[in-house]
Amino acid sequence: MITAKTRWFRRLQVQLWMWAVLPLTLVLVAITFTGVYSHQAAMHDFVAERDVALAQQYGRQIEDALAHGFVLPDGWGLPLAMGNARIGRRGVIYVLDGRGRVLFHPNPSRLGFDVGTDPTVRGVLASASGTTSGRFPDGSATMLSFAAVGDTDWRVVVEEPVADVIVPILRFSSALPALVVAAGVLSLIVIYFSLRTIVRPLQSLAEQATQLTGGDLRGLQREVGGVEEIRQLQRALNQMVERIRRYQASMRDYIEGITQGQETERARLSRELHDETVQSLVAIGQRIQLAQRALERGGAAEWVHSGAATDSLRQTRELCQQALHDLRRTIRALRPIYLEELGFLPALEALVQDTRGQGLSAEILVRGEPRRLRPEVELAAFRLVQEALSNAVRHARARQVAVLVHLEEHDLTLSVEDDGMGFAPPENPDSLTEAGHYGLVGMRERVLLLGGRLEIRSRPDQGTRISAHLPI
Repeated sequence: MITAKTRWFRRLQVQLWMWAVLPLTLVLVAITFTGVYSHQAAMHDFVAERDVALAQQYGRQIEDALAHGFVLPDGWGLPLAMGNARIGRRGVIYVLDGRGRVLFHPNPSRLGFDVGTDPTVRGVLASASGTTSGRFPDGSATMLSFAAVGDTDWRVVVEEPVADVIVPILRFSSALPALVVAAGVLSLIVIYFSLRTIVRPLQSLAEQATQLTGGDLRGLQREVGGVEEIRQLQRALNQMVERIRRYQASMRDYIEGITQGQETERARLSRELHDETVQSLVAIGQRIQLAQRALERGGAAEWVHSGAATDSLRQTRELCQQALHDLRRTIRALRPIYLEELGFLPALEALVQDTRGQGLSAEILVRGEPRRLRPEVELAAFRLVQEALSNAVRHARARQVAVLVHLEEHDLTLSVEDDGMGFAPPENPDSLTEAGHYGLVGMRERVLLLGGRLEIRSRPDQGTRISAHLPI
């Protein structure tokens, strides 16, 4: 069961801290305690030199007292020569003879004690001066510094507790080995869990991503585990795969819809050409045939004087004009010739003018300096406005429509707004195909192909506004 604490432990920041910062902290601790040890050794040497110098000073003082008779060879008079011989809070200064007997000690109860059997004392008596380690009667560790008194076998001993010599923080240096071992074990544990929660899940996720590159969209279905960020990454990849899957399905539906739309448009054009243009041409051909027969029968003069020739020519001319109009309208639907001959803005104005002819109040507003754009941008922008106006006429049942063209230095903004019945746009643009908005899907694809963006704002019974932003 994953609790809040374990979820917190699985976060990448915690893992990185434990994986990277903890070993670094261990190194810093080791460096710190190395410095502590160095400082401790330096402090020990400094105190040893100071205490040896103090012992030598007392030795010279006793030597002078012996020379002047103030101190006798049996040690009489040493208290006067030594005074209150203490150092620090618990340190003491005392004098030993050559056999290890205490000749002077600040504690009167220690006078006359024979400590010559102690190995430390034997080492002190064997050398003229130096420093060694010892212990107080209570067992606490001490540091002994000593010096000989002139030509005698006496030794002045300066003894003080090690705890008083070393700075309190230095006393914890003895715990360093245990601390290093504990930190090392903890680092190994952290590295082990980091391998399980970061490295291996990332490797597994990389393998699944490799399957995706091969076209297998089911590669991310297996849970990889790991820290929370890796889980979030896998969820994001799963969402991306699901979106790709929806996009592929949407593109299949779009291509199918485009294909059906093309066939429907071809059938419409064929029907219009047959029902309008072809019929007009047939009627023109019949009238020309009637005129030809009249000429062949020799009744041309009578046919001309009767006025029938004038009516027939007038009707033939009207049929030619109608056929020409129908052909031009069909050609404009197939290819905007105004766009090539006159330019982008005149072509849009002609398109808006045609829309007015379909019983719709339409207007166009241009902002910025009019100029020619790249052909692909002009064609895409023209098709966008054409599709938007067609939707306003055929689907939205709008009464008014406004086209806004804003030409900036680096961008072209197109906006088509109507007061039609509107609709509820899907939150995900990939769902436009599922809703049957193939025209909007085509507009979106055109805009994306040019690196722009398309915005669709609409509500039921509140009209529709389509805005396209194209880089130019």
